[in-house]
Amino acid sequence: MTTNASQSPSLADHQKAFTEVAFLLDIFASTIDNIMGGATASVGRIAGRGMAAKWPIDLDHPTLREALDVVSDRMKNGFDISFTEQQNAADVTFKKCVIREVCRGRSLEPGGPLCKLYHSYFDGVVNELVSRPVKSELAQTSETCTLCLKVQ
Repeated sequence: MTTNASQSPSLADHQKAFTEVAFLLDIFASTIDNIMGGATASVGRIAGRGMAAKWPIDLDHPTLREALDVVSDRMKNGFDISFTEQQNAADVTFKKCVIREVCRGRSLEPGGPLCKLYHSYFDGVVNELVSRPVKSELAQTSETCTLCLKVQ
């Protein structure tokens, strides 16, 4: 790993960091799932609401579309998110997904504890932005994943 602060990290440095973060995310999600069981969703939602509350944005009575536009923009470095909106609902598609990359690197099945925790986190972020409860259901996992998100 690069030790000189004036040097830019190498590709190998980034890969080592990603491997370590992937390991930590896997352990974190598995531990929460083992301890909390069915209550894992509330942990993710609380974390998502807390994160969105810290974002320096001010949406006055946002629509679901506006909230998802903000989320898509804020997460664009790790995710390629698109969506089709319906009445108080949206199908959210993740083309690029850093969580999927973590799962692949750790030989984890997509849709498992790490994905569920992230999707609950995503629900919490949207919940905070629209000020209404949000629940999503994983409809498809593969090279592209789709969530069916509903605002209550």
